[in-house]
Amino acid sequence: MNKLPNEPPVEPEIPEEQQWSRRQFLVGSAALGVAGAVTLFGRQALVDAARGLFGSPVSSGTVHLYAYDYYYIPNYMTWRVGDQMDIIFQNQSHTHWHEWTMGRHVNEAYFQAFGNLSADAWAVDFWDGVHVTLSDPYNIDNFVPNKAIVTYDGPKALFNIQTGGDFSPTLKPGGSIHISFTVPNKPGIWDYGCFVQQYIHYRTGMRGKVMILPA
Repeated sequence: MNKLPNEPPVEPEIPEEQQWSRRQFLVGSAALGVAGAVTLFGRQALVDAARGLFGSPVSSGTVHLYAYDYYYIPNYMTWRVGDQMDIIFQNQSHTHWHEWTMGRHVNEAYFQAFGNLSADAWAVDFWDGVHVTLSDPYNIDNFVPNKAIVTYDGPKALFNIQTGGDFSPTLKPGGSIHISFTVPNKPGIWDYGCFVQQYIHYRTGMRGKVMILPA
């Protein structure tokens, strides 16, 4: 058949086998790139970088915080000053005790010294001066209020209140507790972690971060 003078050239069709091979190559190359980045920089570094670019949704209202061996879900939260928070802290482990404590500047002496150490894991305890209501205690090993202003919903005996150390509810396997508070005017990044078993849990990776935004 004769081609008209102004008719565009007809490109030959690529066989389906070659198209599939090209797609496979591109997908495979992308997967190798991601795997290489994870190997080179580490998964947590990539997650932190992504959060830095895209941010994290602001949490308010009821948030479930789960403790496993040896990590939290979620391990990153964003709060806003003045928001009402209801943290339902649950220990999902069948064998280990876990706690939730939050502050800044972990005491590195825990990882170097021997003998008796100060019970304060943080140089700054986030909960100092914060009004907190505790309720629905179940399988509580102990609770240390430190300098928080705590209201107990129910008999205090159920919370097994102790002294010494930072604000921290410690739960037996399967335990849970409800922590209600208004986010205080303490913007910035705060760390949280579990310092049970001579801080092995924390060193193993049981930690997280909270970004607090201004009101």
